[in-house]
Amino acid sequence: MNKVFDIIIVGSGPAGATAGLILARKGLDVLVLEKKAFPRFKLCGGMLTKKTIELGREILPGFLPDLQLRGIIEKKSKTYAIRSKNELLYLGKAEYPFIMVNREKYDLFWMEQLKRSGAAVSIDRAVRVDISESRVITEAGNTYQGRFILGADGRGSRIRKALARRKIVQPPGSKRSALALETFVDRKSGSFSDHPELFFGEVRDGYAWSFPGSRTQVIGICSARIKDGRILKGLLMELLGSQGVTNPGGQKIQANILPYGDYEKRPGHKNILLAGDAAGLAEPLLGEGIYYAHASGFLSARAVIECLNQPCRGCDVYAHFMGRIISSMRKRLLFRKLTLGMPPFLAGKLFRSLLPLVAKKLESRIQGQHISSKGR
Repeated sequence: MNKVFDIIIVGSGPAGATAGLILARKGLDVLVLEKKAFPRFKLCGGMLTKKTIELGREILPGFLPDLQLRGIIEKKSKTYAIRSKNELLYLGKAEYPFIMVNREKYDLFWMEQLKRSGAAVSIDRAVRVDISESRVITEAGNTYQGRFILGADGRGSRIRKALARRKIVQPPGSKRSALALETFVDRKSGSFSDHPELFFGEVRDGYAWSFPGSRTQVIGICSARIKDGRILKGLLMELLGSQGVTNPGGQKIQANILPYGDYEKRPGHKNILLAGDAAGLAEPLLGEGIYYAHASGFLSARAVIECLNQPCRGCDVYAHFMGRIISSMRKRLLFRKLTLGMPPFLAGKLFRSLLPLVAKKLESRIQGQHISSKGR
């Protein structure tokens, strides 16, 4: 086709939807390619932190009330716990609540906002990318050209793979990744807390979690060290048993590879940008992905607007905007290696002694503050 879009966005999860709706509102000609119709299942704990809410409000002033009205929010809690399987290590009270959402409904909400913004959305899988010509070829045989291309197509990003073949970035998951297992358990089938819990000292170079919903409990575990799903599943079964689940083996277990510190320092090349999981932006300590998807979508949109007449500067400007996030990723990865990277019994001892001293600071780091409110 002869038409050249201002930007082609591959993927319409939180990263792609955020960038697309911001740019469409600015009057840019936006095409979003998505491989699956919504609603769709997404393996995720579904927790929104303070910084995520701040970012959401900056884009959509009625963000939180809208989530509440649509039944997307399943639980709010200022209380949280850090524990081992059999022992409470720390019970905290946050100033701002942790918010648990239904991830399928949450992604659908952002897709609806994207469509209302005026962006063109096509359910058509991207199968090939021509970097030099800024073209995307789809499964249906369509060819699209854009002044910019944003890869927001998840952990196995085709856009990132195309850049990797040119030795511009590392292939997805080649630097760091974690195996994650997760299950959704009926809350009536166990003895669950009404607040989120993180489990340290259960698995090396990783952690486990138990997040409450209105009807189900999301329980998961991840490790950058253990790649054998049978071993990790055994540890998850033990955790389920400790939560009072009488038939842990009868639960449906879902598996995923988490880009656990797989971030790119320069997420793209010239007019080709990467966001969200495609850029490896899962927080390297606790694996938070929703905020970093939104934030990278937000900052990539800012870079496109600034470089609209000079697309080849796009990645330089985007990398500058992403500087604070990448610096934070580096520090948190180091902290993880020095703590969770220890043998589990040593990590457990370390957290028993450290948590009373650092828990509030850790809470502050997790809740965070949206980068835009810091003036960048």
